[in-house]
Amino acid sequence: MREQKIQNLVTQVEAFMREQVIPAEQLNHEQLTQGNRWAYSAVVKQLRAKAKESGLWLFPVDPALGGHGLNLVEFAPIAERINWSNMGPDIFNCYSGTISNVQTLSRYGSDSIKEQFLRPLLSGESRSTISITERGVPSSDPTELRFSIQKEGQEYVLNGRKSWATGAMHDICNVVLVLGATDPSAPRHQRHSLVAVPKNAPGLRLERIETVMGFDDAPFGHCDLIFDNVRVPVQNRLGDEGAGFAIIQETLGLGRIQLGMGAVGVAERAMMEMCSWVEKRVIGGRPLVERGVITDAIARSRIEIDQARAFIMHTARIIHESGARAARSEVAQAKVLAPEMALNVLDRAMQFHGGAGLSWDTPLAEMWAHQRAVRIGEGADEVHREVIARVEIDRQRKAREVSVG
Repeated sequence: MREQKIQNLVTQVEAFMREQVIPAEQLNHEQLTQGNRWAYSAVVKQLRAKAKESGLWLFPVDPALGGHGLNLVEFAPIAERINWSNMGPDIFNCYSGTISNVQTLSRYGSDSIKEQFLRPLLSGESRSTISITERGVPSSDPTELRFSIQKEGQEYVLNGRKSWATGAMHDICNVVLVLGATDPSAPRHQRHSLVAVPKNAPGLRLERIETVMGFDDAPFGHCDLIFDNVRVPVQNRLGDEGAGFAIIQETLGLGRIQLGMGAVGVAERAMMEMCSWVEKRVIGGRPLVERGVITDAIARSRIEIDQARAFIMHTARIIHESGARAARSEVAQAKVLAPEMALNVLDRAMQFHGGAGLSWDTPLAEMWAHQRAVRIGEGADEVHREVIARVEIDRQRKAREVSVG
């Protein structure tokens, strides 16, 4: 019965994406261009309302919080489909950052924090951002972050600058989860704490709007956050003091596998665009689809997509059955494998579209920029390859010791 429920959800989501979301992409772009770029367009507001009314909302979130309670294995085919469009994840309130922050706030937030920030996040009235990255500090080692969170009585005082706060520009973003040092003298993995800060807190301002390959990622955006003696109650801390690094690692692990699922969906959309285009595009009296170089690229893309999907599902099963720690290497592999694959497929689709593939005539260029950013955000490829290698070397060493023993 549960399997049938999941299949029904997948079918509903696929129909919603094909019939309502994808056809609205160009209108969304036009409305963002003409209006407030840092707010939902009228068409996205309508689609979010329809999705929520249809029960297509918060798929991997606990039913007690208004979600469907899908585990990663069950969520994977839905995550893939909602990523057929850059608009998709947020329409279903399933953007990976939203899901991660929902889990963090529900697990570690006080009752007052849940009422102030979690409740509107679940309903879709608000959005959130998490702020970890600092300029001049390698993101590959969050234990070196220098952002200051000092306790004064029953308050924390925050000072410093954070960069690449994704989603902070959105007009309904009302909370920033900030990682900073509460005890710089503590052991390196116990120096930092995670604190929820209202975006409208006195002393907090947004600066330096960033673009990714020229795309500003409206209405979400990326920017620097400047904290100048920002004060919040001690009750705004999420989890224990000094536990921030552990909480972030837990959050990022789940986020990374969701990024992998999304990359498979992006590649599938590129395949849709590529196949549709080469069938109708005629050059020299022949449709492109009749040329061997085209069919070879399509075949290669199908093989790569299916391989990545299979590995993502394999990783999701390990996490579901044994926990995220047991899938440390697999999560790192998925984070490297899936975006690289998506970029390959997108590149072929863009190439066959010619100039149109580089423009707003298709979603391909923006999708390519997003996927290229994924290879850096939440841990660069090189960092994940190091993790994979360390786990493998340790595994081989233990196997030798067992053999010798």
